[in-house]
Amino acid sequence: MELIKILIRFYETLHVQVKSLQSLRWARRLVYAWMFVNYLILSSDGSYFYSKDSYIPTKNFTDLGLFEKVFNLLHWDILQSAYPVFLVAILIFSVLAFLEKWPRASALAVYFLMINLDNKAGVILDGGNNLMHLIGFYLIFVNPRKSQSAFSTTLTNLSVLMIKIQVTFVYATAGLLKVMGPLWNKGVALYYTMGVNEYGNPFLFKLLSENAAFLALMTLGTVLFQISLPYLIWLRPWRPYVVLAGTCLHLSISFVMGLFMFGFAMCVSYSFFSEDKEGV
Repeated sequence: MELIKILIRFYETLHVQVKSLQSLRWARRLVYAWMFVNYLILSSDGSYFYSKDSYIPTKNFTDLGLFEKVFNLLHWDILQSAYPVFLVAILIFSVLAFLEKWPRASALAVYFLMINLDNKAGVILDGGNNLMHLIGFYLIFVNPRKSQSAFSTTLTNLSVLMIKIQVTFVYATAGLLKVMGPLWNKGVALYYTMGVNEYGNPFLFKLLSENAAFLALMTLGTVLFQISLPYLIWLRPWRPYVVLAGTCLHLSISFVMGLFMFGFAMCVSYSFFSEDKEGV
């Protein structure tokens, strides 16, 4: 009986009204702003990533299943030269989604275009892109408008909840993998990461290599943050500190390690935990 009561209260929570509507609208806009900037950057040299002459291997379209073909259209010979249309279209629909024009339809269009573009250039993707794929999917079911049916309200609240759960899964997985990794446990993983030319900064690498204690503290602190976020971010008193720590961590990844859009994608995901009375 107690379990049934809990389930009833949970349903009523999802059913009554859209939680933190203003914060949700802000979070949604941040997602589509990220998408616009991401594909605007890629479109500046789109032929390198998407054309049939790019260095990225093309899949055999005829060997794909029907569902796979829908999301791999740029591997089809007929459409391999149509990547500029996909890029222009995703920029347009990202703006429409940002402006909340036909929110679910524009979200569906963005998701369809995003998956097709990213499947064509899969080798350049990182964890930020993968997270945006999931968030973009759930946003198809989100209605950011105040006036909507009971079913639409429930669907919106449930979709936002799934986004939050997905974000915590990302951190739980990353944290547990680091705990099991010997370099992270020994506090030296960041030393080796910063030593890689593609992801490091020579000045910071030299500075960190001369301060072993600080380097170990940063390394172990990263692990502690990732394994604690899935729990602490649900607690209102802790949430601002968790978001601040995560924002600092991922902005440093963006500007120091060069994973620019990855860091911002993770920061954007925090916005779904904001509540109206907390401010946005």
